[in-house]
Amino acid sequence: MRAIAVLTLGLSAFAAAGSAAHAQTLRTMLTSDIRGVMPGRSPDTATGSVLQNIYEGLVAWRADGSVAPMLAEKIETSDDGKTYTFTLREGVKFHNGAPLTAKEVVWTWERFLDPKSAWPCRGAFNGTNATKIESVKALDDRRVAFQLAERSGSFLSAMARADCDSAGIAHPDAVDANGNWTTAIGTGPFKMTEWRKGQYVELSRFADYKSRSEPSDGLAGAKEAKVEKVRINLVPDAQVAKLGILQGQLDLWTDVDAASIKDFANDKNVTVTTTPVAGIYTIPLQSRDPVLADPRIRQAISHAIDRKSLAKAVLDDESIASPSLIPLTSRFYGQVERDGAEYDPDKARALIKASGYKGDRIVLITSKASPIMSDTAIYLQSMLQAVGLNVDVEIMEFATQFERFYSGRYQMMVWNLTPYLDPLFIVERFTGDKARQPDKVWDSPASKELLKKLVLADDQQDKQALYDEVHRLQMSEAPLIVWGTRATTIAVRKNVSGFQPWPGQKPRYWNVSVTP
Repeated sequence: MRAIAVLTLGLSAFAAAGSAAHAQTLRTMLTSDIRGVMPGRSPDTATGSVLQNIYEGLVAWRADGSVAPMLAEKIETSDDGKTYTFTLREGVKFHNGAPLTAKEVVWTWERFLDPKSAWPCRGAFNGTNATKIESVKALDDRRVAFQLAERSGSFLSAMARADCDSAGIAHPDAVDANGNWTTAIGTGPFKMTEWRKGQYVELSRFADYKSRSEPSDGLAGAKEAKVEKVRINLVPDAQVAKLGILQGQLDLWTDVDAASIKDFANDKNVTVTTTPVAGIYTIPLQSRDPVLADPRIRQAISHAIDRKSLAKAVLDDESIASPSLIPLTSRFYGQVERDGAEYDPDKARALIKASGYKGDRIVLITSKASPIMSDTAIYLQSMLQAVGLNVDVEIMEFATQFERFYSGRYQMMVWNLTPYLDPLFIVERFTGDKARQPDKVWDSPASKELLKKLVLADDQQDKQALYDEVHRLQMSEAPLIVWGTRATTIAVRKNVSGFQPWPGQKPRYWNVSVTP
């Protein structure tokens, strides 16, 4: 009875939204609510899926991970590589009608770099991982100068990071008198018109949006809001989402669970596409935990996992199985990155025995946010128990799991990393000093030194050699387990045109149209 009630309630919500909609509304969904409106403050997929349509930064990632200008018309670098001067495009407006000037760029970046803001991306710019911004100054209305402490080969790519919402520039009206972010005011093709927490987010076309002229590419290039509105419903139940698509109450589902794929196969009104993305499926291990502090236990966990079987069971696609922090989609994924974590339960048992493990309980945390996360935990539990590890699964709300990850309060957890088109930032996401940033997973001296070298490197051969070294060290120290490169499956109804899956995964609602 409860399942029927949930289905009825979910479909009723769609119907209510649909009755007020028309052909110019794209109806889609998320499985969890967004976590805020400050750009980059909440690097989860749900929040980024909304905010990347609202905010734009000075630069943006193309689909291949290269950097393109966005709000910047021109970028100049000093001879010593320490000063970047951005000239802003003319005619760009914020959603409140105010013109974009250098003043708003400085205001936004001052908040990003303020320790009180708790901006998760601050570590990429405060010297923690080599790159340090010393100052951000407005030279005039259209020019902004960023002064770095030292030359950095990754500065522009760091600014473009999709998990930071491209370091999107906001207007000061977005915060209240106490400095709290209360609304989203960016320069993107869509503006936020309503956020009804726990129910939906509604975006509307920004009539005064000024598009770039280059072809659309990743988060860069030309953008056009072809629909009047985007209604993003909160639908945590996969069965409700599936029926919403099949019955025409949803137009688009951007992260279909594997169990629902076959149900769309015979529906001529629905197209399903699976695409690998530049993210990874991971199991962070808390190396400061008394049990998991022993690298032999962490290595045993790695060898106990049959990655191909897990990928087949969870996603019905064993081709995405991989042990490396570097995704299969990256140009830096080579033979070295394929090796080092072979499925070998006998080796896992030998490592466990050598460690002196006495059957201590290990808790594997997962979330209700998606069936992939909960299914992964169940299959992992079975594989780890098979080699003698006493593993229990704890399922919690994603908001609680999010807090546990960022505070470092866990032993093991299922943590599916958002795509990073530049793999440097996958390494950076997990590497750093736990004492300063509890969300860091890998804090050995060797890993931190490799990260600093990667941040400074700008030669492709040098980068490849460093990524190979990172992989070998990852296999040796096993700070976290990677079991595959992420993939996403979208279901889109035939009335939608222009929507494209891409390695960055998070949906781009610009250049998309709907018909009755």
